[in-house]
Amino acid sequence: MKQYECMLVVNPETKKDDLEKLFSKIEALITKEGGTIEGLKEWGLRRLAYPIDKHKEAFYYLLYFDASKNIIPELEGLLRISLPILRYMTTKKFELIKAKDNKSKGKVSEKTAENVENVEPVENIESKETAVDA
Repeated sequence: MKQYECMLVVNPETKKDDLEKLFSKIEALITKEGGTIEGLKEWGLRRLAYPIDKHKEAFYYLLYFDASKNIIPELEGLLRISLPILRYMTTKKFELIKAKDNKSKGKVSEKTAENVENVEPVENIESKETAVDA
C-alpha cells in the first residue's frame, strides 16, 4: 500500500448531497481493494487562477488515502466523468530517503545530507549583491 493525496477542485454550484454521493463513491472505490482513507480536508471556496468552465471560484478538497497503485487509474476515471469535479490531481506522498543501517535509523542518507549541506542559507543569498545592484 502506498500513500497518496488527491487535490479536487469542485464546481461551486454543486449541492452538498451530490458532493456527499461522490465522496461515498470515491470511498467505496478505495476501500474495495483494501485501501483506507486517512482524511479529507476542505479548503473552502477559493478564487481560481484562471476561469474554468466560466467559474472564477471553486471549492478545494484534499483527500489523503492509502491504496495500491492499481486503484489510481480507476479513481481518476471516476473523477474524469464526474460533473462536479472541475480539476483533480493525484500524487504519491513524498517521504525522505532514509539510510538502511540500524545505526542511522531515523537519519537522512549521506547522499541526501551532502545535497542539503551544499544549499546556501537564505539570509546569505539575500545579502549578496546582484548584477543589477552593482
